[in-house]
Amino acid sequence: MAYLADCLKLPKDTADKYRRQADDLKAAIQENCWDERDGFYYSVDLNLLPITNKPGHYFGTTFVLHKGHPRDYSCLIQRIEVWSGFMAMWAGIATPEQAKRMVAEHLDNQKTLGAPYGVRSLSKMEKMYGLYVSGNPSNWHGPIWGISNYIVFRGLLNYGFDAEATDMSNKTVALFGRDYEKCGALHEYYNPDTGEPINNIGFQDWNYLVLNMIAWREKRAVVQEF
Repeated sequence: MAYLADCLKLPKDTADKYRRQADDLKAAIQENCWDERDGFYYSVDLNLLPITNKPGHYFGTTFVLHKGHPRDYSCLIQRIEVWSGFMAMWAGIATPEQAKRMVAEHLDNQKTLGAPYGVRSLSKMEKMYGLYVSGNPSNWHGPIWGISNYIVFRGLLNYGFDAEATDMSNKTVALFGRDYEKCGALHEYYNPDTGEPINNIGFQDWNYLVLNMIAWREKRAVVQEF
């Protein structure tokens, strides 16, 4: 929004307002979503009843919620290992020390997110993990997606992990190249271990981001996000 405000030559305080909001959001994510125990960024549950000293009506009676044991935290971390934790690197939110831990402990951990063809959309150790066919919504409970591989790739580059980024690009090119040679088209998502397509032949969309990976490997011009 700040970028668009500058492009449209809106008053300077307009762009500044959005930059302040972005800074506040970044600080909130760093404070609440980083888990020092696991060395990873998780989602958090924000759907907690508000902290209040006012009487409320609950379960057929009226009383002050948390009166005897007031809650002093605003959210609960959800320790479910999802590929989106790496978005903190793509967005430049993770500190260099945090990024180092995430790469060392999670990126290539074959027991969790690491896979021969990229990063699993959900850790193999989660109860919900499964590689079944689904649509509306599509299956994000484990399969490899082109968009998640790409975002992890860009995040690695942001923090100087060029060797790991090269490896991620190699895996993605091999995944899509194998599919195109065999089927003449790409799919929506794939088996992390075998590279076999799971669903939706002809899916294009963000799969074309692999061209950016190839351009980077060949030291050609690369289209970058904001």
